[in-house]
Amino acid sequence: MCIIRIINKAKYLALGTVAAVLLASCNGGSGSSATPAFNSEDSLHVAGYMLGRDMGRTILDMKETGVEFDNAVLIMALKEALDGVPSKLSDSALKVADDNFKRDLNAKRREKRRKVEDEALQAANAFLEANKAKEGVKVTESGLQYVVLTQGTGKKPTLKDKVKVHYHGTLPDGTVFDSSVDRGSPATFAVEGVIAGWMEALQLMPVGSKYKVIVPPDLGYGRRGARPPIGPNAVLIFDMELLDIEK
Repeated sequence: MCIIRIINKAKYLALGTVAAVLLASCNGGSGSSATPAFNSEDSLHVAGYMLGRDMGRTILDMKETGVEFDNAVLIMALKEALDGVPSKLSDSALKVADDNFKRDLNAKRREKRRKVEDEALQAANAFLEANKAKEGVKVTESGLQYVVLTQGTGKKPTLKDKVKVHYHGTLPDGTVFDSSVDRGSPATFAVEGVIAGWMEALQLMPVGSKYKVIVPPDLGYGRRGARPPIGPNAVLIFDMELLDIEK
């Protein structure tokens, strides 16, 4: 029952807070700060450890949005729950408080996300503005930038074609996020099944071409971003080689 209460009512506590209270309870309120023995073969130890880690990650996530709890109140509430002391708040009051807290937390998270997106877009625009002035850089009407490294003599693909491509994708700081070159195996896919920047670039490239393609955020993954390390409003840079148009 105690574990269930902790999961349901104290899921937002930091690992350090939880450990302190549990130690105090186990030691009869002595407040000892000794580190408990941890047995990785004991299923309850492991379950408790997992719970504590989850609490720690949750509290850190909220702290990053500017939420600061009063640790004394947190400890008091957890101690009451462990000791079976009735709640100072009714179920309805707890529900209202929980709803308000979630609303405020989500608003803070949205505000933080917008700030990250806006800062990333400013950095992307600054990079693209500087890059387009470099020698050999061509800019299309959509804002796509590219440099012809090798101009092939084959056919250009259409949206309805499938192509075989070797590519190496990086962020402006050089971080590699995807690379068929590193995998040692070209990729085959439909031209209309990729991001807008790739769709446009591929239709510019005759088979046998090698281009460096610089994709602005709105032709890539936009404000949403993709899996790490591709954050919101990221500029994507690809070295692309169009090997063939698949039949």
